[in-house]
Amino acid sequence: MQDDDDNLLAILGPTNTGKTYTAFERLFSYSSGIFGFPLRLLARENYDKAVKKIGLSNVALITGEEKIIPKEAKYFFCTVESMPIKQSVDCVIIDEVQLAADYERGHIFTDRILNSRGLHETIFLGST
Repeated sequence: MQDDDDNLLAILGPTNTGKTYTAFERLFSYSSGIFGFPLRLLARENYDKAVKKIGLSNVALITGEEKIIPKEAKYFFCTVESMPIKQSVDCVIIDEVQLAADYERGHIFTDRILNSRGLHETIFLGST
């Protein structure tokens, strides 16, 4: 892991501007990654897209309700609360980082923003 912040990228903008799509495509430019979502349904939806793109054995889904973790999994689609914190991957993406200001869930988002890093790139997605 790098000691500087050269591998941090923030993609900020209004809803429906392609932030998640861009990050999803960028994730697969690396050989491994974790994508943290604010909602189980978003994690599941993107997990399903990833399975269609790269195959069932390469993708894991981890939420409070579901855990599908193939031994060969290289990409993990999770709720932010369920992101593996000791998993070393090339790219980490956290969606809806503005939820760090949320009274109930903000501490989890803040922890992941401060402590989860990809070996090559970390991407934060959020509103402006």
